[in-house]
Amino acid sequence: MSLGILIALGILAATFMIFKIGDVFSPWFITVIIWFGILLMFQFDTLLYPLGDRFYTSIMLWVPIFCTASMLTYYALPSGVSDREQKKMESIDINSTIFNVLFYLSLVMTPLYLYRIMQTIMMFDTADMLYNLRVLAVHGEESYGILNYTYVINMSLLAVGIWHYPKIPLWKLLAIYFVCSISAFAIMEKGMIFYFLAATVFVLYEKRVIKMRTILIWGVVIVVLFFLMNMARDSSGLDEDERMTFLDFLAIYILSPSVAYERISEDMSGQWGTNTFYTIYLFLNRFGFNFEQAAKLQGFVWVPLPTNVYTIFQPFYQDFGQKGVAMFAMLYGTASGWVYRLFRNGSRYGRCIYIYFVYVLLLQFFQDNLLQSSVIVLQYLFFVWLMTQQKYFINWRAR
Repeated sequence: MSLGILIALGILAATFMIFKIGDVFSPWFITVIIWFGILLMFQFDTLLYPLGDRFYTSIMLWVPIFCTASMLTYYALPSGVSDREQKKMESIDINSTIFNVLFYLSLVMTPLYLYRIMQTIMMFDTADMLYNLRVLAVHGEESYGILNYTYVINMSLLAVGIWHYPKIPLWKLLAIYFVCSISAFAIMEKGMIFYFLAATVFVLYEKRVIKMRTILIWGVVIVVLFFLMNMARDSSGLDEDERMTFLDFLAIYILSPSVAYERISEDMSGQWGTNTFYTIYLFLNRFGFNFEQAAKLQGFVWVPLPTNVYTIFQPFYQDFGQKGVAMFAMLYGTASGWVYRLFRNGSRYGRCIYIYFVYVLLLQFFQDNLLQSSVIVLQYLFFVWLMTQQKYFINWRAR
């Protein structure tokens, strides 16, 4: 079955390329090539248990439904510019006042955010500082007030800044990369590193600054960088023979989620969408409601290596079974096709928010970063909207 699905995905990817249906960053091409790559790696000997019927069923539902929904949505919506203009991605104009306000706020807030976190970390053993940073980010209940918005403000600044460059000075763009790096270090989060590397590669490719071979090189750089970050974070106090090798790292973070997906069970709590709408229930509980709350960090399973990520399918399957996988494939495909149309039509807002969709789609083999992070997504959409609206109007006249 694995080989058959692999061949089908390969034929589908080749069809998109030959007939120029979208480009390499279209939602349907990303989805096909990601799962093609995962299944291709499983054709070689791995340390992991074999894939099972649940995963194959989900793939056969997710890929065709997602691709069909995204393409139908994209081609059904009107094109605002010609094909020639769609391929020419220039720098965008933005609201410089709002951008600069958020930029200078970030320069102040990001070091303060790191300082507050380090104050807490220094209360523990500093020998395991990097490990404790991640533990605090995952399990900590501390609130840092307005500083909690630092992470999403930096993500928004990066999306707008790289599309606006070179209309902003290079030092400002480099400063944004720097504060994003500090944000990633503050919580030892590889997601931010992946986000700004993926965003940079995506925008440079769309601006015709780099070619596909550069993307492949950057892909290797990203994987190696993540491995080094993981070594720095998790190897404190371990003997040489206990430390993770590069092959172990690839197996755990790239291939193991697909195997681990076989070992989750459907949620029998009776509450609708407990895992899918985790952040929504978390938000409601803070306002006095008493909904059942899914765990912030998923439990570990052995495959036989330990892992606690289960692909993008995990929350949908746990809450709704394979019907949920099919339903959210359609919803995600429709949303992706709509935002991709905004992007291709030259919308300033569409260009910036599609960066986040590229990030989500590239990591679909790992976990869901859209609904599971819905509060961050809404904040990101808001800050990006503020910076991409050049004028604001308030009509005081009665109609």
